[in-house]
This record gives sequence, C-alpha cells and structure tokens, in this order.
Amino acid sequence: MENTIKEKILEVSRKTGIPTKKTKDFLYFLRDGNPVENNELLQKSGVSKNALNQAKEMLSDMLMIPSKNTQLKVDAVEEVLSLFDSEYQPEGALWSFLKTKEFNSTLKLLNKYIDKRPEPVRGYDQFLATAETTARRSQILNWFEDVAGKRILLLGDDDFTSVAIANTKKASAITVLDIDDRILENINVISKKEKFKIETARYDVKKSLPEKYQGKYDVVFTDPPYTTEGMKLFISRAIECLDPQNQAARIYFCYGNSDRAKERFVSVHGAITSMGLMVRWVFDKFNRYNKAESIGNTSSLYVCDVTQLTKPLIKQNYAGKIYTAD
Repeated sequence: MENTIKEKILEVSRKTGIPTKKTKDFLYFLRDGNPVENNELLQKSGVSKNALNQAKEMLSDMLMIPSKNTQLKVDAVEEVLSLFDSEYQPEGALWSFLKTKEFNSTLKLLNKYIDKRPEPVRGYDQFLATAETTARRSQILNWFEDVAGKRILLLGDDDFTSVAIANTKKASAITVLDIDDRILENINVISKKEKFKIETARYDVKKSLPEKYQGKYDVVFTDPPYTTEGMKLFISRAIECLDPQNQAARIYFCYGNSDRAKERFVSVHGAITSMGLMVRWVFDKFNRYNKAESIGNTSSLYVCDVTQLTKPLIKQNYAGKIYTAD
C-alpha cells in the first residue's frame, strides 16, 4: 500500500503542478485521522484552493470530505502514517530556526494588537498576515543584519510589520507610508503605548513620491498587489526611497500566486531584472495569510539587492490598474 500511496503522490504532483513535497505534506497534516478545517489545511500546506480541491479529488478513495473539513478514512490512516518517519518535517518547518526568544517576545506583543487591525479592503488587495508571519518578517530582517542601525521604510503596513521591527529596538528609523488612514492610526496608537518611534504618513502609491522620502532609507519592505503592474509600481517607489549612496541597500517584497499558474512569476522576475535589481534570496511560501485562498493563503518573500543598474520604471504619477480587483 505504501508504494501505491507514493505513486499517487507523484501522480497528483504531475497532474496539478503542486510540488511533490507539498503533496506529501498535505497527507502529513491529515496523518492522525482527525478532521482538519479546510482553511487551516490551506494555510498549513500553502496550496491554492483550486489545486487543493483537485488533489482531494484525485485522492478521494482515501479521504472523507465533509463541507468544512478534510480527513483520512479510517482504513487509510495506518498506510499514510507509514510514509513518515520520526524526522519528517513539513516544508513550513524550514522557518523554525527563526523562532528565538526575540521572536517569542515580538509574537507576544503582536498578539496584544493583532485583533485591532482593521478589516481588509478588497479594493486595495489587503490580506492580513498571521501574527507569526509578521514576527517572522522582523526576525529574518534581523537575521540578515538589516535592522540594527538601519533606516527602514514600509510601503504599506496592514500587517503591523513596523511594530514587529520596532520591538527589536535596533533600527535607527522606521517610517510607514500607507493609503489607509485606519492602519496609520492604529500604528500610531501602538507606537505611543509601547514608546516606539514609528513615523507614519498617508501616501497613495499612484502619486509621485514626495521628495521628503526620496533617497533616505537603507531598507524597504513592501507587500504589494500581486499583479505585475502593481509590483512594478510599488518596487519603483521602493527604489526611489533607497539611499543611492548605500550600495548594500535592499528591498524585501512579497509576491503570491498559485502553483498552477507558475508562468505568472516569469513577468515578475522580468520586471525585477528590468529595474536592475539582483534577487539575493527567494523564500517560497514564507508569508501566511487569512482568507487568501486563491494563492493558498501564502506568498513568497523576495530579498533584492541594488546594483549599479538599479532604477525605477515609474517615477511620475501613475493612472493604470494595479489591483487584482481593478
């Protein structure tokens, strides 16, 4: 039976485009036979809703699939358990090295305020990341030495990543630019309560970047709309924010898409290259979200270095469509 399951995993991967590791992880999260709520399964596996449904259909002889949950049939549990030895770790466990004492402190702080985040605005492509994701963002910036002594700008911050970074008390300056006044107000309240020094200002990314923010920062973090035009615009503004004298300046940005539409990443990578940025790292499925089923409740984190060729594609006002709902 084990060989049969292994063959099924390979077939699912071939037919759906879901990487084999993620297909196996899908069964790992169901291995004890208990029901798993569908949205939780999406978030754990990082597989898009449509692809996951296709995988379920292909594995239907092993599954009970009530409306809100997924679980293994009783007679399949033992066979599935045989796939995993005691050392098996799902793909998401790759980030366990970031869970330090500082991470725990930041996560505790975020959990005090995470419910204060305003409801996401679909027209702005807002999807709220988990508190753990936000804490992890701060940790990876810190791990790469991109917090201590650095001037950091967040271009949009509905996930309170600025709060997580401020909790390290290492950055020399933190600025948040966002179009949503609700987000800025909440960050200001938290900053005052926690005695952080986070500067905030309202900014519509479709407008040219105010001179005050041009060439002033060492690091920019942004989670732009997951469209090619949206990414071009946000990254262009991010480039303008970077200090041209800092040859180690960096941009961290997120981009999410379904494993069934991998071709959409091609235009994103083309845009990055056209802006003269070097992709230093891509951390697949680094971010986890709520209610973003079309991309598997996940997105990847890109870390890009500036080069002598780095330049924004867009500098003036922009009138085009950048959001998925446009």
